[in-house]
Amino acid sequence: MRIYTLSHGDITSPVYARVAADASSTPYVDGTTFEPGDLFVIDALTCSPDEVKLGYPAIDAGAAVLLLDADDDHKKALSGSIGFRSHGASRGYHVIRRKDDDGVVRCFISEVGDSTAPASLYCASGTGNKESGNDVVNPLATVYENQPQTTPMTQTDLDFFAKSLTTAAVATTAGSSPPEGLVWYNWVYSRTHTFTASGSYNSDADLGPPPSKTITTYLTYVIQGALNNATQSGAFQYLGLQETGIFQNNGMASNTDTSCGWTLGSICPIFTVPSSLVWYQSSPSNTNNVSTVTTGSSVTVGFNAGNTGGSGNASYTYSNSVTENITDWYITQQTATNWVYGQNTPFDGNTTDPSEINNSRGWNGTIDTSTFPTISTSSLQFAASAVWKTNQVITDEVTISTSNRMRVDYIMVDKVLGFGNAWADWWYQNPPGDSFSIDMSILT
Repeated sequence: MRIYTLSHGDITSPVYARVAADASSTPYVDGTTFEPGDLFVIDALTCSPDEVKLGYPAIDAGAAVLLLDADDDHKKALSGSIGFRSHGASRGYHVIRRKDDDGVVRCFISEVGDSTAPASLYCASGTGNKESGNDVVNPLATVYENQPQTTPMTQTDLDFFAKSLTTAAVATTAGSSPPEGLVWYNWVYSRTHTFTASGSYNSDADLGPPPSKTITTYLTYVIQGALNNATQSGAFQYLGLQETGIFQNNGMASNTDTSCGWTLGSICPIFTVPSSLVWYQSSPSNTNNVSTVTTGSSVTVGFNAGNTGGSGNASYTYSNSVTENITDWYITQQTATNWVYGQNTPFDGNTTDPSEINNSRGWNGTIDTSTFPTISTSSLQFAASAVWKTNQVITDEVTISTSNRMRVDYIMVDKVLGFGNAWADWWYQNPPGDSFSIDMSILT
């Protein structure tokens, strides 16, 4: 890999140190010729957004561009080459455009940076033993709610970022390719979000606080756009989004009969789009007591193949799907683009009723750790997808925002002669999200 750098000072970025650890670099000069496999690094701390446009020839040549410490203006400058940009500051922002073996042109965008979201922590507690009839429940404590929390970029985040660059550089065969004459674009965006679940609160039952734990989510979004311009239907556009991810606790902080967590409770993907996009279809639908779920979409696009009159019309049907294991979890589709993936047993992992969490404690007051699903104690792979259409051809940017409210739980009891004497349950919520804009003029 040849690396070219554009900077007006020393590059001190840890992202650059990780990506370029085993390679040498050459300063960029006017007239540099790029080839597939090259990497053009632009230090946004010292370079203006206008200088980012120097990366266009690199992308056109099949090389990758890496922005270091970019802001919205730098990303917007680069979007002129690929028609896509994410929002917010970034420690590393990597873009490559390639043609796969099936002939499909895809833009791969990988990002790494700090994670910021409004966190909430709640605690329910009590004393005594419910089986003997002397259970006393304390009022639910809201320790903090919607409090901004920023978790600095971690080594895990950097590792995922570096791995995503390797994946994006390798062409693959994804299936049938769109036919000639169909306007079709594909963007793949990936990043991690990391936050720290922290009890930081000694319960009213005088138990706790529980230990802190780093929680990670690996997210990938596939955005596909197409122009439907068949004579019979008139011209409009389709825009589809499929989100897949892994939600994991990186190993529970504890798993004994008196202290258990942080277990995964629920994750709630939500997609938000402007009124110019009209809902067409979404997946998955409501499921319960099933071991697997398939998420996907199927869209038939009509297009004019380039001839005159009705004989020029053709159609192409695109479908994609992903199947995930959700043993002992459920899915509820709350609205067209709002889902709950929740733990089913030993209690509803999305509940706000503390009494339901009591189901995780046995008759003798101890925690029955064997009742927690494997998913809850390790990781959940999830997916959600939606397709929208426009009522007419639009040429401005549209913004899609996502939120993924994640909940983790920690349970603690104190035993006296084998019976529960005091108990406390904490649940922590953090809704990291992503936002990106697509230039719809590309789909014309």
